[in-house]
Amino acid sequence: MARGRGERSLAAAAFESTEKTAPASGFYFLPHMSNGLALDRGLVEDDLVGTRDPGDADLDVANVAGDIGIPIDLEALGFWLKALMGAPTSGDNSGNSGYYIHTFESGAWSLPSFSLEKQVPDVPSYEMFRGCRADTLRLTLQRGGRVNGTVGVIGQAVTTPASSTAAGTPSSYALSRFMQRQASVEIDASAQANVVSADFTFSNNLDQVDTVTGDEFIGGLDPMRAAMTGNLRLRFASESLFTTAKAGTPIALSFVLTKSATEKLTLAMPRVFLSVPGRPVEGPGGIEANFSFMAARDTDDSAMLTATLLNTVESY
Repeated sequence: MARGRGERSLAAAAFESTEKTAPASGFYFLPHMSNGLALDRGLVEDDLVGTRDPGDADLDVANVAGDIGIPIDLEALGFWLKALMGAPTSGDNSGNSGYYIHTFESGAWSLPSFSLEKQVPDVPSYEMFRGCRADTLRLTLQRGGRVNGTVGVIGQAVTTPASSTAAGTPSSYALSRFMQRQASVEIDASAQANVVSADFTFSNNLDQVDTVTGDEFIGGLDPMRAAMTGNLRLRFASESLFTTAKAGTPIALSFVLTKSATEKLTLAMPRVFLSVPGRPVEGPGGIEANFSFMAARDTDDSAMLTATLLNTVESY
């Protein structure tokens, strides 16, 4: 009997036309390093009195959620940005035939749902999660290695694992991963030389609708107020950012990943507020300060976060 192995597992996903109904086609394989999306049912203990030993336990309601570790790449990332922020505005990259610009903006009142099939062909086991929405994206920039992220997903239904796929023959995105050496952090449009690391969490703060549905699952997922928070760790080389933070003056903050002029990801926040950190001397080495930040919509009510992805994919 074959045993399931992570190295053989696959994830195929497609956006839904009808929420909680898996599409018959249109699936794409999504590259990932880990897939924690799963159905979990806890136990409810016996509450009857009259005997010292308990009676039978019962299964409680179903919870469908989990984190998926993803590479930050040129093509498949567009699927996750659409899931997190809604459909982009897409168009030709002017003067560059075969290249396109996709602009995703936070703040949409509704978000698309998708179905994701978790495939373990060695068993075989094919489990279709339906009515899924992307709740969070976490990402860290540092000096070396690949740029990876974690997407938090919540689902509304799941089918009993089958022995064959229900995703048809999925398409594949070309894998072109961003490296940390291709990253830069910009404050007020100027690249910063003293950033040791940067991280952020974008959250849709999905509200699980705990209605009585008769099928053990939640009744829906409603996006609440979005949030963009994170940290900037800098070598202490100037008082400038401390002065800005103390004054409560917002900055424009961007995380930029660049392969070339036509292959690029920019995560731009036009209005970011910084905490005022300490700068402890912890020995003879360099002095560092950790600024936490919160992003806000711009003064003209434009998006808190704009993600611009340049690649060869025509549309998402």
